[in-house]
Amino acid sequence: MQKKTNRRTVLNRIIYLWAAVTSVPIISSIIQFIFPPARAFVGSKVIGTVDEMEPNTGKVVQLGERPVIVITTEAGETIAYGANCTHLGCVVRFREQQGDIYCACHGSVFNLDGHPVSGPANRPLEEIPIKIDNDQISITTT
Repeated sequence: MQKKTNRRTVLNRIIYLWAAVTSVPIISSIIQFIFPPARAFVGSKVIGTVDEMEPNTGKVVQLGERPVIVITTEAGETIAYGANCTHLGCVVRFREQQGDIYCACHGSVFNLDGHPVSGPANRPLEEIPIKIDNDQISITTT
């Protein structure tokens, strides 16, 4: 013989389900507060020497978990930007032929000042300070 489900039982189950679903974000927030994610890299990192960086070249290096693009211009100036595109965060690369910074995900193009020239990105790349000391290139974040 089957047990008949009454209205009170159905409503109780709906309330328990609602309470369980709404408590997940609250519990998740509490856990993230108690155990915060790892902090981004703060400090200085030597990424190479001036001799290693030929004019009109670029490379992406990791600064902790963060990618940074380091470019040596045709004039020999070394610059660095956060390598995440300001549109959706894809990693950008330097195009030697065109002399620009390009995001292959959605076609954003940035000039060597880090400002967007075309594409969906509308904010400039974050400039990363560079220090050249004793022929060594280092990048620093705070």
